[in-house]
Amino acid sequence: MYDAILVPTDGRENTERAIQEAIELAGVHDATLHTLYVINSAEIAPGIDFDDLEPIGEEAVEYVANRAAEAGVDDVRTTVQHGLRHDTIVEYANRHDIDLIVMGRNRGLERFLRKSVSDQVSREASNPVLIVE
Repeated sequence: MYDAILVPTDGRENTERAIQEAIELAGVHDATLHTLYVINSAEIAPGIDFDDLEPIGEEAVEYVANRAAEAGVDDVRTTVQHGLRHDTIVEYANRHDIDLIVMGRNRGLERFLRKSVSDQVSREASNPVLIVE
C-alpha cells in the first residue's frame, strides 16, 4: 500500500512518536523511509548562521535513520533542506512520490504561539498525512 513514507523531524520530542509510527509502517509495507529536516529561514535567530544549523539537521535525520536500521528498515533517505517548513515538506513529498507523510504535533505552549506545521501540511498536501500525537 505504501512504497514511500516521509517523516519530517525537527529533532524535538514531539516527533518521537511520529518517527516510531513511520518506522513501523515502513517495516510492515517494505517501504522506503524518507526523513527530512527543514532549516526554516524565517526563524533564524540573530547571530546564527545557516551553516550552524546544518549539523543539527544532519544529527536529527541520522537519528531517524539509525532507529530505522535498528528496526530492520534498511532503505532510508535522509535530507536536510532550507525553506519554510510546511512548503518544503509538501514540495519534497510531491517531488519524491511520497505515499504517506507521518508527522508529530506540537502539544506544548508553542502550538498557541505559532501556526502548526502539521496542520498546514495536512491542508496543503496532495498526499495523505498521518498526524501522531
